Amino acid sequence: MEFVKNRHGDDRVIEKISSNKLRIMGESIFSRTSKDGNKCLMYDFEGGPCLNLGGKIKFGNIDWTITSIEIEETEKENFCSVIIEIKL
Repeated sequence: MEFVKNRHGDDRVIEKISSNKLRIMGESIFSRTSKDGNKCLMYDFEGGPCLNLGGKIKFGNIDWTITSIEIEETEKENFCSVIIEIKL
């Protein structure tokens, strides 16, 4: 598990949930998405990070490529969570 700060200083938690999946979550008043049908192409937390298919994310001192983005429903107000698939 790693903690990173967004550009407003708020924590984002990055948690490894399998060999090729990460969960990214944190407080966010709003978020933006871009979809092609049911496929999520981009997810942007308030203040970041902005995640894009084919984009990079650093975890465990390695730059990973994002291969899929799945938005998780949450019960908590102003809290967002996504699961991303990654590859080297």
